[in-house]
Amino acid sequence: MTGLPDEYYQSFAGYFDAIETAAFGELTYRFSDQFWVTGGLRYTETAVQSFTLPGGYNSNYLAVALGGFTDVELTVFPVVGVEGLKVEADNLSYKASASYKPMENLTTYASIATGFRSPVANARAGAVSIVDPNDLVIPNGADSDELINYEVGAKGTFFNGKLTSNLAAYYIIWSDIQVQANRLSDQVQFATNIGEAVSQGIEFEVGFYPGNGFSLFVNGSINDTEITELTPEEAAISGAEPGLQLAMPNFQGAATARYDFNVGEMDAFFSGTAAYVGDFPAMLPNVPGRPTVPAPTFDYTDAYTVVNLQAGLSKDNWQLTGYVENLFDDNSITYVHPESFIDARYARQRPQTFGVRVSVDY
Repeated sequence: MTGLPDEYYQSFAGYFDAIETAAFGELTYRFSDQFWVTGGLRYTETAVQSFTLPGGYNSNYLAVALGGFTDVELTVFPVVGVEGLKVEADNLSYKASASYKPMENLTTYASIATGFRSPVANARAGAVSIVDPNDLVIPNGADSDELINYEVGAKGTFFNGKLTSNLAAYYIIWSDIQVQANRLSDQVQFATNIGEAVSQGIEFEVGFYPGNGFSLFVNGSINDTEITELTPEEAAISGAEPGLQLAMPNFQGAATARYDFNVGEMDAFFSGTAAYVGDFPAMLPNVPGRPTVPAPTFDYTDAYTVVNLQAGLSKDNWQLTGYVENLFDDNSITYVHPESFIDARYARQRPQTFGVRVSVDY
């Protein structure tokens, strides 16, 4: 196949103009040393507009290649400059929390907070697929999405500082979710909205300092996330499904053991960390515009465990550290890109790596 002006079957340039203004404030009132409340407000106005620059091109490469044709002169179509739709939004977010110290070494809290993201304007809004004119037309963009987070937690220090712990439980309602989808015929990306999801879980951190230079740290999170509301129209344009797990693992955690000691007049340490991350769906499972057709690009990341080791020396203002990252050379998949036609859809763990770091404070 010949006829392309460059190595790419499609090439164009674009940019976004985004303007945001905001006013915010926060107040804390202490009823006593043991009990206080905090409240805050933030008002935001935002505007986003996309622009496509002239001078690019598209082609019928995908239709020809997928059709199995050879010795073909491809047809090249110029991309014209387009001033995209300007999307605007405003939002009032708030936060409220109450903190209570039942004892000097323990603080408990409860909070509620809201947030939102700016709308997204699709650079190719209104574009019809050259490969398949019956495929969906790229929408204008995605409206703001919003969330509300309920959280309770506790932070404490125990046994004369030998044990520290943080524990939090949360429940998040995420509405009008902004998602990225890819039109199947030509793999043009676009942003759109889908209904609502709920995330709930527990996060924890524990530090143990038994003495003699030894320390142990453990942290992790247990999460349950799923799409809870989705209209047929939203499912059709995005490829999402009700009950789908969001792109985060149900469990992830890490444990670090460290030993600090002296070598002459220098400080030294050894440490090792083992981290586990569960698998999760990296994209939406169905073809945008064809909600009953499974997306051929849909896939999960791998669940994996990685082990890192470090040893170091320090004195005064300098530090020398040797390290081994990914000790067992795990090559699990950590990310899957939704586009089919890129050089590396799958990102993997960085291979086993040895190194030395030298740092000086001045």
